[in-house]
Amino acid sequence: MSLSEKIVVNTHYTRSINLERDADSLEVVKSYIPTSRALSLFRRISEGFSSEQAPRAWSIVGPYGSGKSSCQSFSAHLLSAPNEKPTKAAQAILKSAAPELAKQFAKEIKGTNGYLRVLVTGSPEPMAYKIIKALCAAAEKFWAGQPGAKPKVLRLLKDASKKSKVATSEVVELVKQLLLSLGKANSNGILLVIDELGKFLEYEARHYGANDIYLLQSLAEHACEGGNSRLFLFVLLHQSFEQYAKGLGESLKNEWSKVQGRFEEVPFLESSEQVLRVVNAAFSQKLTKAEASYVSDYVASVVDTLNSEDALPGVLDKSSAIELFRGCYPLHPVSAILLPLLCQKVAQNERTLFSYLGSHEEFGLQDMLARIENAEDWIYPHDIYDYFITNQPAVLGDYTTHRRWAEVVTSIERLGDAPENQVNMLKTVGILNIIGAKGGFKASKAILQVSAKSPKRAGLKPLLDKSIITYRKFSNEYRVWQGSDFDLEAAVAEELSNLGDFSLAEQLNKEKALMPIVARRYTIKSGALRYFVPEFIDADNYKKSAQASEEPRILFYLAAAQDDEKHFKDHLINFYSALDITALCLNGSQLREATAEVLALRRIQNTRQELNTDPVAKREFEDRLTAAELSQNSLLQELFERPQDARWFHHGKQITVVDKRGFQEAISDVLANAFNKSPFLHNELINRDRPSSQANAARNKLLIAMLNNADQVDLGIEKFPPEKAIYRSILRETGLHSRKEGKFQAPPKTSALYLVWQRIEQFLDETENAPRSFAELNQELIAPPYGVKAGVLPILYMAVYVVYQHELALYEERRYRPFFTDEMVDRFVKRPDQFTVQRFRISGLRASIYEEYNKIIEGGDKAKKTVIELVRPLANWLGALEHYTLKTKSGAISGKAKRVRDAFQLAKSPESLLFEDLPKALGFENELKQEVPNLEGMAATLQGCLQELKAAYPKMLDSQVKNLSRALHMDEGQELADLRRKAIGRYEGLDQHTVDIDGLKAFIKRLTKKDGDDSTWLENVLMFLGRKPTAKWTDTDLSEADVRLSDFAKRILDLETLRLHYDRSAEKLQGDFDVILLKSLKKGCDPIDEVVAIDKARHEAIQDVKGKLKEALSAHKDSELQLAVLAELVDEFLNERQKASEDKKSKAKKPKLKQVRNG
Repeated sequence: MSLSEKIVVNTHYTRSINLERDADSLEVVKSYIPTSRALSLFRRISEGFSSEQAPRAWSIVGPYGSGKSSCQSFSAHLLSAPNEKPTKAAQAILKSAAPELAKQFAKEIKGTNGYLRVLVTGSPEPMAYKIIKALCAAAEKFWAGQPGAKPKVLRLLKDASKKSKVATSEVVELVKQLLLSLGKANSNGILLVIDELGKFLEYEARHYGANDIYLLQSLAEHACEGGNSRLFLFVLLHQSFEQYAKGLGESLKNEWSKVQGRFEEVPFLESSEQVLRVVNAAFSQKLTKAEASYVSDYVASVVDTLNSEDALPGVLDKSSAIELFRGCYPLHPVSAILLPLLCQKVAQNERTLFSYLGSHEEFGLQDMLARIENAEDWIYPHDIYDYFITNQPAVLGDYTTHRRWAEVVTSIERLGDAPENQVNMLKTVGILNIIGAKGGFKASKAILQVSAKSPKRAGLKPLLDKSIITYRKFSNEYRVWQGSDFDLEAAVAEELSNLGDFSLAEQLNKEKALMPIVARRYTIKSGALRYFVPEFIDADNYKKSAQASEEPRILFYLAAAQDDEKHFKDHLINFYSALDITALCLNGSQLREATAEVLALRRIQNTRQELNTDPVAKREFEDRLTAAELSQNSLLQELFERPQDARWFHHGKQITVVDKRGFQEAISDVLANAFNKSPFLHNELINRDRPSSQANAARNKLLIAMLNNADQVDLGIEKFPPEKAIYRSILRETGLHSRKEGKFQAPPKTSALYLVWQRIEQFLDETENAPRSFAELNQELIAPPYGVKAGVLPILYMAVYVVYQHELALYEERRYRPFFTDEMVDRFVKRPDQFTVQRFRISGLRASIYEEYNKIIEGGDKAKKTVIELVRPLANWLGALEHYTLKTKSGAISGKAKRVRDAFQLAKSPESLLFEDLPKALGFENELKQEVPNLEGMAATLQGCLQELKAAYPKMLDSQVKNLSRALHMDEGQELADLRRKAIGRYEGLDQHTVDIDGLKAFIKRLTKKDGDDSTWLENVLMFLGRKPTAKWTDTDLSEADVRLSDFAKRILDLETLRLHYDRSAEKLQGDFDVILLKSLKKGCDPIDEVVAIDKARHEAIQDVKGKLKEALSAHKDSELQLAVLAELVDEFLNERQKASEDKKSKAKKPKLKQVRNG
């Protein structure tokens, strides 16, 4: 069983009091325990009960959780109508604590309706408005229970509460009238309590002219006046007035100081003894007798030690201390003493004693109750340390306190992996060091030992041996080793001084302190992300910002004084463009202070090397920097989180902004007016400034589909890839592509793209004199009023091209392109500036030329065509010609045909091609100069040239067939099929007789290939010879193919001779043998060759002669001479052998003469 079932904490003590929420709570009154500090305040209040002049305005100052709100809630009930239950309960509680004082309060309200309780909780808004609303609500509630006519002041309060701004004088006058009316209604007056006044003061500091500070002064002055109906004024603060005046000018600080002087300041910080009595009352214990006995005995032993060390708080004696600490179980007595002291040190963000009591956070009281399983265990000081270090904010309390935290944390890190008792003891020493010595309550040996779970194993000596802690004999105190001499506070002060009067606006712009502000409503409606770029300006640098920007801006004018506000109204309201919003920000001083500290700390980080070697100083610095950056960021975020605190202007007119939603509506309205011609296109993938790589890929696919599949449903895009979604939202929904008619068209007037399309059409009209790039339109279409996103523009431009392609000439890098190809799409998207378009019309002399061209287009179709419609089929026809035809300079093509070809390739535009370049190429240049030119026959001449160009490539192939026949010693006039059949029959298997030197084997295989038709066979052979497809040959490739054919043909003939002799020798010779071709080729003579077969017998027979020849050759050491001997010997031998062979043949053919005998 855990202690959570035996120890219960009254929730009234663990939750914070809200004056307005708990105004009528009887339970809150009954649970209140009047402390000595509260009783002191009540006595001061009682001194103002007389009708004479007396101080009746108090500023109650104390940290979070000190009980200010509870005290004021209780005192308000003390003075309410005496017949109310909370009032009776409050009177009874006060009577038990201070009977005489209770009599004074009871006497003050006896026989009256008491004081009118007006309770106000601070918030970042004008205080006057909040007070008027509270006065109105309280007065209505009061008179609701009163008979008779309602006073006039009720109606005045209602009217004032409906105003957006109430003057100080009006509030004071209404208070006076209300006091008079209350006096007539048997009421003592008004008890006005303003909790969280600091929030009103912070608002005042950021909003010059709110005049709340002067309202406080007026109310405080009126509270001093006497009379039967009086005003009691209480303001509750966490710090004094001047702390809220930081960042204000000296004159304003002085004014605030004067106002503070009108209030009697009451420090509200209870002693530890008083706080512990409240804690004691908050606990309800359900311990057994044995458990209660153990707790009493243990507490008594600890109290003995504390008493001997003079460490008991306040004026507690031993018996009172035992009773008090016993009621605080399971808090260890040392924990109970240090908790209030620690909370006073680090009371930030409501990290108070009573929030600890109700906390289920790790190491919070409720969490510890669930962990502890028996009454012999306690919540020790080291547990308190764990709670605060785990749940504390980045910076706690003042500079000294935070430094001590940093020292303790660093020392624990230095201790490393140590036994639990040593770690716990170090935490205990550390937390006692943090609160500082309070008389005998300090980290003495005796107190540290009783604070440990096992006093005999407290772990002090190991910590001393490791120099983690030190012992100060003079003060009988153990302390965490500081280990740091770096004074961060002094370093910050020095760097702040070095910063001087820096430009806050320029610094924030440099840091890009704010993210762009998205206009959410307009973005959702338009489908395009629209945002404002934040920029900071001030009186000195506002002219450095461009008066007009390409993108919407919010310019935050940082005002530091009332002079800045006047300067803003005089110079900046109309200074910037209609695309910009200016905001007068009244928190410039606070923002400067926060930014200056961040800058100072960053300079320390960059210049102070001590931080790198001092872990304590480094931790302290890091926490301080984190806190400073959070403070700066908080002030910056307020510009958007609370836009109503600034004053907003657009184009000279003030914008009313009451909250964040109103701010969003205002900036969306500004964009709607600025982008009044912008298309609403709902596709997040492509409708953006910089689409993703996936979106770009989908867009490119869509552009290709637009070129090729206009007649298909959804442009032929199957299933649902990203490009289909883009198509439907950008092309189909806007009417650019018609599903029924299967074509692209100009959008209808109802289309979202109509106004943008109209501007693009105007641009096309402007291209008639010279080609222009769509890229020239980019900036205009992206900017207001069109606001087209860059990701959509290529799609629009392509749609325009497809719709008007019959009258648009397309150029890429100033070279005419008859049509868009798929390969060009990617280049067009990446470099649109390299593509230009031009619109053409026909008139005058050009009409005569036009008629000539029209004769040969589409078989003489007389239908009127545009320039582009005339050029495109001619350009397409020429573009389909082989590379060889387009590049050859040989005599295979006439000069006129070459000039026509070159005119197409070098044309600067379709217009110049048709009306200048081609007539000149065809020989009609002089006719163009005539007043009445005679162009008869130009069409026929052009047609002849085109036919010649078309036939150039087939003629080249025919010549190659003849070359191949001639090289292989075949009939040049034979057909291609005969050539192939003979080559296969003659050379099939010949590749087996070569070792494939220089590709001979590959050539023979191509000659003897049986697959495919004859044309494919020829292309395969010629591609091998020219090393590329014949369609891509140049004149150089053609020459190289001829040379290679000649070489291969000679080698094939030699190889054929070898094969023939090999086959013959195989019939005569036995076994293996070699066949050798011996050849002599000499200038001026025909080649001579002989083939010889050498088998084993012949090889052995010639060895003697071969040896003698080698011996004779070796007499010449020069290998060149040896080669010369062999060359001449072979040549002479072959010539003699040939001559002998010829003589033999001649004799064989000579006719024999018959002998005739006479007689």
